[in-house]
Amino acid sequence: MEVNENDMEVGGINIHYFSYTRGSRRNFILLHDISQTSASWAGIDALRKIGQWGYNVYAPDMPGFGKSDSSFQYNFVGAPSKGADFIRDFSEKLYLENVVVVGPSASAGTALKSLIDDKDRIKSAIIIGGLGVDPLMNELNQIDSPVLILWGGKDNMVPVEHGIKYHDLIASSTFVKIDGAGHCVQIEKPDIFFNNVKKFLEQL
Repeated sequence: MEVNENDMEVGGINIHYFSYTRGSRRNFILLHDISQTSASWAGIDALRKIGQWGYNVYAPDMPGFGKSDSSFQYNFVGAPSKGADFIRDFSEKLYLENVVVVGPSASAGTALKSLIDDKDRIKSAIIIGGLGVDPLMNELNQIDSPVLILWGGKDNMVPVEHGIKYHDLIASSTFVKIDGAGHCVQIEKPDIFFNNVKKFLEQL
C-alpha cells in the first residue's frame, strides 16, 4: 500500500489531502499548524506508520493552506468552531466514522472542538503544544472522550503550564511532557511522538 495524494470538493472548495487507506473501520485525521501543511506529516512518514497500526489515515491541507482553496467558513485560525465544521464536512465526504483527530499547535482547538461538537464520529483527540484552545476554556470540562496532550519541555511558544491546565480541565486526558523537545514535538522527536501515540491508542 502507498500514500496517495488526492483532491476533492468540500463545502464548495477544493481540498488537497494525503491518504493511506487499508479498508479499516478506524480512521485517523492529521491536522497541521499554520506554519506547515499536510506535507509535514508525509515528511515523517506518519500516514504509513499509523496506518500500519490498523487505521485509514488522512492528512488534509487545511482550507487556505498548501494546495487547498481558502474558505471563510472553514478559517480555523482563532476559530475552533470553523475548524470543527471543516472536520465534520471532510469526514462526511469520506464517510468516516470512529475518528481520532491529531491537532498540533493552532489546530489543537479544532481537534478538541470536533470532540465536543461531533462526539458520535470523533472518538478521541491528540493535541501537541496546543494553541487556539483559549476560546474553548469553558467547554473543556464537557469532554469525556480520551485525549492525549503532548507538550515539549522546551516549548518557547506555548509554556508547558498551558498543557497542564488543559489536562486539569479534561478529566479524560493524559498529559505527557517530552523533555528536550520544543513546540513541534512530532517533527523534533518523531520516534518519541509515535511511541506515545501508539501507547495511547492501545488503551482506547
